[in-house]
Amino acid sequence: MGKDKCTPVKNQGQCGSCWAFSATETVESIIAIENDTTPVEYSPQQLVSCSSAYGNAGCGGGWYYWAWNYMKTHAQVSEANYPYTSGRFGVTGTCTVNESQGLVKTDSTDYVRVGHTNADMMSAIDKQPTSVAIDASMPVFQNYSSGVITSNCGTSIDHAVVAVGYGTLNGTDYFLVRNSWGSSWGDNGFVRIGQSSTNNKPGYCGINTDPYYPNAQLV
Repeated sequence: MGKDKCTPVKNQGQCGSCWAFSATETVESIIAIENDTTPVEYSPQQLVSCSSAYGNAGCGGGWYYWAWNYMKTHAQVSEANYPYTSGRFGVTGTCTVNESQGLVKTDSTDYVRVGHTNADMMSAIDKQPTSVAIDASMPVFQNYSSGVITSNCGTSIDHAVVAVGYGTLNGTDYFLVRNSWGSSWGDNGFVRIGQSSTNNKPGYCGINTDPYYPNAQLV
């Protein structure tokens, strides 16, 4: 899977909304892939402010699959119609979405839980960018700028991102991961995390632990 079916890297700011960005970005990509179009930016703010009944806690955290549960019955609108505002002050905000402007929903089978082997994950990524959860607390991740992370990264899940590709760098197999800390972080907003040395979970930074992707369609 290539970056051409991804929207530009975003910045979640002071809000713990990584899960909403991960959920939104995988939907953006699969819609673009299935319809062979340029990806449209949908609204993570809608997920932050409106999906608490499905288990999410806005800026206090959540899960991409809970966001997709919400999207089965609540169409997601565009970023232009519900812009992201939680990043500046870290405030979840009150839900003010106009669902008549909704553009995309998840299907009745709203998501797929991917297997934990490297091959399982590569197969999922071949289909579409895949939501993954990682440990982003360690300096090797927070200060990343180049290369492949294969050590000194924890496995206590605290951050949601998107695996968009895979490859080999200097003999080390990796997953290419899109973050939501802006394009000035990492390698233009991306990071290479090594493929699991045990070919199973948790994997480096815990990346093999919780891979999922959504089934989505235009309204």
